[in-house]
Amino acid sequence: MSAMNANAFAEARRLEESGLNAGCALQSLLYDGWLLGYRPGSTKRLRSVNPFYPSTLPLEEKVAYCTAFYQTQNLPPTFRIVPFSHPATLDGWLEDHGWKRFDRSLVLRADVGDLSAPKLPDGAVELVAPPAWEPLVAELLAIGADAMPGYVERAARHPLPQIGALIRRENEVVACGLARLEGDRAGLFAIHTAKPWRGRGLGRAIVAALLAESRRRGAARAYLQVRDGNAPALALYHRFGFATAYAYWYRAQHEERSQSA
Repeated sequence: MSAMNANAFAEARRLEESGLNAGCALQSLLYDGWLLGYRPGSTKRLRSVNPFYPSTLPLEEKVAYCTAFYQTQNLPPTFRIVPFSHPATLDGWLEDHGWKRFDRSLVLRADVGDLSAPKLPDGAVELVAPPAWEPLVAELLAIGADAMPGYVERAARHPLPQIGALIRRENEVVACGLARLEGDRAGLFAIHTAKPWRGRGLGRAIVAALLAESRRRGAARAYLQVRDGNAPALALYHRFGFATAYAYWYRAQHEERSQSA
């Protein structure tokens, strides 16, 4: 936190709030400045402790409360550590008490400039408004039939403007992405290309189309989360001017693997 100036600190916290709003963090509790998300699923930031705001209770008491709460929800107790976590000693305390650090990720941001989607030889990017978008990309994003009604319901009830994008090949959706807008910010999510189609510029076309549409709707800035070390994704986003705003990671008593950030 000390490495961030006041403006960067405020921007980072606002990006966190925007990301949670875009993720539709409906299932959460506020506990002495900490947001306890408990929505089941692979996205850890929506089912973890986000310690955003100043605390008043003793740290040991708070961690014990959170641990017990997540156990009642049949979820692994997990803390998401950001540069402005409160108290500032939280990460070190968790480390000293055996909470393992894992899944370091980056929040990237960029100004939305004049962009045009690259030309594709066999078709164009389709823009599809949720909740119609979700069933079309279910197979690509490995959304099971039992989970799909929840995805559709959340998309239908989402309070922010949103737009989905996809590319088809031979009647199969092979690339997709989603943008959600709040004020002059656009968050990009679910950017994914099927393995056989990677390296052909489809992800670049999806990102360009979403940024262009977001700009048309009034966005001036964009943000996204990406796993640190994901070189192909980072190379893609850097082409659009995305740069690291800050990093975050998770702490848990037992490390999770192969989960969404």
